[in-house]
Amino acid sequence: MPDANTLVSLEETLRAQVAQGDLADDEKRESFQALALLSPSEGMRWAALAGSWPERSAQLLHRAIILIPDDFRLYINLSNRHVQAEAGGKAFVSLRRAALLQPDLARVSMNLSALVASRAKRWKFQSRAWVQGVLEGTGLGQVERQIAGGQILEPLEVVEKLLRSSVLLSDAWRLRGVLQQRLYKSAESRRSYCRALICDPANLNAYIAASSYFIERRSFTRATRLLNFADILVPGAFAVLANRAAILERMGRLEEALTIARRLAILYPHNGERYFIYGTILQDMANVADALTNLRRAGVAAPKDLRFQNNLAIALLKSGRYSEGFAAYEGRWFAPAEMPTSERSLWPNASFDLPLWEPGRSTGGKILLWGEQGVGDEIWGLSYLTALAGRPEHFTVEIDARLVPLVKRCFPAITPLPRHVDMQVDISSYQAQLPLLSLPHRLGLAEEQTPAGWMRPGPTRVAAAKHRLTGGRSVRLIGLAWRSIKPLQHLSFSIDFEKFSALKAIENAVFLPLQYGMERHEWDALISIFGADRVVRPDFDVRDDLVRLADAIAATDVVVTLATALVPMAVATDTRSVAMLMPVQRDWRYRVGAGESRLLPCSTLLWPPESEDSESLLRAVVKSLP
Repeated sequence: MPDANTLVSLEETLRAQVAQGDLADDEKRESFQALALLSPSEGMRWAALAGSWPERSAQLLHRAIILIPDDFRLYINLSNRHVQAEAGGKAFVSLRRAALLQPDLARVSMNLSALVASRAKRWKFQSRAWVQGVLEGTGLGQVERQIAGGQILEPLEVVEKLLRSSVLLSDAWRLRGVLQQRLYKSAESRRSYCRALICDPANLNAYIAASSYFIERRSFTRATRLLNFADILVPGAFAVLANRAAILERMGRLEEALTIARRLAILYPHNGERYFIYGTILQDMANVADALTNLRRAGVAAPKDLRFQNNLAIALLKSGRYSEGFAAYEGRWFAPAEMPTSERSLWPNASFDLPLWEPGRSTGGKILLWGEQGVGDEIWGLSYLTALAGRPEHFTVEIDARLVPLVKRCFPAITPLPRHVDMQVDISSYQAQLPLLSLPHRLGLAEEQTPAGWMRPGPTRVAAAKHRLTGGRSVRLIGLAWRSIKPLQHLSFSIDFEKFSALKAIENAVFLPLQYGMERHEWDALISIFGADRVVRPDFDVRDDLVRLADAIAATDVVVTLATALVPMAVATDTRSVAMLMPVQRDWRYRVGAGESRLLPCSTLLWPPESEDSESLLRAVVKSLP
């Protein structure tokens, strides 16, 4: 029998011949078999034989592992054999043993991620691989894709691990800022963007992400300053120009924003985002026809981008194409998968773990409806509860707590549920869910006029409210509101009190301020215009007591306001209203340029320049009076 040195020399010669391709497969197997038999206690000899004998490789690798149980490479090779044999469970067990022996090996974690069916477990193993060294870049790229797909918590976990392993990763800080921004953690988001720029002052994407943060916060000066730095790094970059257009659009400087949008169209003719930007600005400028053209092109370029679909839906609705618009508006819930409990979403995860209600296929059960977006939207959506009468289902509607008494009064067959952002709804007894603004589309009522008058109290209650507010005087009662307070990302707007001055020409009329949050100087301004004897002070909380607000609106002869919640509330009480609209009017219920809207019956729509002219307002109010 050859000695040990001779066997090692023979093995080296054999491996050299194999590497050079000098041996046929049968010769290789016979040679390695001979070496294994001559030295049966050498585990690596059996592993080498496994490599040349595929039919028996798993059995031979097991023998090698018995002899060398702490060599992680053998477990990896064994897992590969199991994968080839489509034995995924056995492959997973082998890899787990390799991971125990070599816990910092990225390749093992990546292979494990490929073997698990659970998305959560797959992401766990992938993130571990990315943190384990050389795959950091791959990990950040995957985090970007996860964020684009609406994920938050899992990518954040990976980013945090990456930063613990290397605190100077600028892109990791940038992505952490994006994720914290999605979670509405403003201070953390801002700190992360600062660290991203400190780690790499030439990180273009960090400047753009930070500028987007300040645009959302409406801090346009800071956003512009960041974009100026980005422009030095990459002059004329698409994202820089797009954010500049967004700043101008938010500031109401639409012509300047449109100039940048045109430049984007020339520089980046094949980018679907430029159609979206262009169309959105045109929509703000009330050029609905051209906005539709561009937003349709954006949708064709990126059919899965729900931002594009949402703006297209709004443009369709504002142009009066209601069936098509409400169908497209079903994609409005573009939201990250993990949102704060105060938010609602249908995509990619539903707000509640329930299917969407389909009226045409429903035969009964309990259905959970829920309000969305704001009290004005909820009031408008509640109008469609009138179409549910006689259906076999039992409906519960989760809404703003202020609206619960009105639903109880107007829809006794429907159960109102006050919304509490810090409490989960028990969905165990419900079969399906639906947001309120989906009712017109789902019930096939998109082309029908919005139901009016459902909130109107009885004649006795209306007469009592008018008698109380007017002090028993036989006068006309005109409601007024002059300010709309929108969320941070939208434009708030108001009008000059002088616009109301022409209304004092209306004889035998008193004026009821229905503006919540009134300040002393506003009260004084109304008195200076109309006189103290013609201004009625509300005897209820305009913001919180919506029952008495509904009674008061029903008691008025006409309500004059902007695009506020008072307009759908006037519709619900079957009261005439005059809406003084702004050049930029984002609410899709106001059909652009039209004097009326099927979605807001009982309302007269005044667009510029008429809405900015006191005499035009006077004529509209007089015409609306009974």
